[in-house]
Amino acid sequence: MTDGKGWTLIARFSNSDDKNWMKDSGYWWYDQQVAMGTTTHPSNNADMISFAFWLVSGREFQITRSDDTSHTPLLQITGNCLAGQTFRTKITSYGDFRNGKVWASDQCLGSCIVQYGGQYKSTDGFQQAEYSGDIQSANKIGFWCEKGADGSVMMIGGGGSSCARADHGIGITEADDAYLVAKEGGATDPRQMH
Repeated sequence: MTDGKGWTLIARFSNSDDKNWMKDSGYWWYDQQVAMGTTTHPSNNADMISFAFWLVSGREFQITRSDDTSHTPLLQITGNCLAGQTFRTKITSYGDFRNGKVWASDQCLGSCIVQYGGQYKSTDGFQQAEYSGDIQSANKIGFWCEKGADGSVMMIGGGGSSCARADHGIGITEADDAYLVAKEGGATDPRQMH
């Protein structure tokens, strides 16, 4: 970790399971205090949260694909985004959005500058990475974003009217407002990534 190249697996977001990250209670984002899922194998395609999510502080983070054994960053923060906080502290610092509370309207509550790499162009959730929109520019990841009834806990790239609203990134909801939802089907179908 001291050579600037180390990393710690803190969480995994997957479309293939119970949508743990997008339940009404917001439990995984806010309250989870026990590691869940396979925390030692980054190649598993299932939701996971490790102790590091709420215990390890840092400056930057990266997003990789679980099927990339070299862990090439699809997205890497380029400027002290976490500012010595844990990832949970960063995410929850924007507010308490548990149990259906709407988090934003036509905006992102926060953002960090990023650089893209690896297979980002062909990865779900990164379709708008190179577009700039009216709520965020292309070189950013936004936190707690909403535009046009689409919400994203972490929106990747541009968002707004010309950029598929906020319908891309990690922690997507199309619940006609930006809030955590547990129901499946229809207009309240929550998705981990899109």
